[in-house]
Amino acid sequence: MSNRTINRTMFTRAAVLVSALTAGAVFATSTGAQAAEAASGTSVTPVTTTVAGDFTADELEQGRILAEGIAELGISESQFANALEVSLTRTVDAQGLRDRLAALPASPTAQQTAEAAYPGDADAQAALLPVLANEKVRNATLRNLAAESGEKAPVVAFGWWDETKFVVGCSAAVAGVLISFVPAGSGVRVARAVKLFKSYGAKKTATILWRFMKGKHVGSKEREAVKAFIGISAIQKACT
Repeated sequence: MSNRTINRTMFTRAAVLVSALTAGAVFATSTGAQAAEAASGTSVTPVTTTVAGDFTADELEQGRILAEGIAELGISESQFANALEVSLTRTVDAQGLRDRLAALPASPTAQQTAEAAYPGDADAQAALLPVLANEKVRNATLRNLAAESGEKAPVVAFGWWDETKFVVGCSAAVAGVLISFVPAGSGVRVARAVKLFKSYGAKKTATILWRFMKGKHVGSKEREAVKAFIGISAIQKACT
């Protein structure tokens, strides 16, 4: 066999080998990319972006405590939204509420408490029942609402007062706000929060707060709603 024939044969074999290696590399790259894409598509664990933003360290810590308080209430995002809708659309007379609370029996039920908050309003009562279901939180909430009415509630006036032996902070404060913004405090911060939440709507406000409490990304405009909620005096005092 001549040198020219040998060289041509070696060149052909080399070309075939290079083509095979190249095709294999392309296939491997394509298969790997498809596998990664498939894995990404079926993943049930989304990438979580923490809520750093312009929140202060104190606000982030307050969010953590707030999440624990909501967990103690045992309510879902939709139940929170329903109760918030009530507090945004109903007006409660603080003195009238105090009088109705004073008339409650010792250890009132969730239904009795809801009826005292919104007498004759079945929809509002139904929205509040999940918030008032936890007896420990309910009693602490009643105590807070009575105390915030402007007078110290004597045991003789409130049959359930001596039953309130639990120290519940954040969850009771949240429940008080969801029952009504009126007893939860007054002034610029509460008025600002109510106005802002009404502009967002109860459902979207609840979603924003839920994302914040779960440590997920909150948009720059949405942070205003978070700051307004945790800035409410009752929340700020209890959830720190």
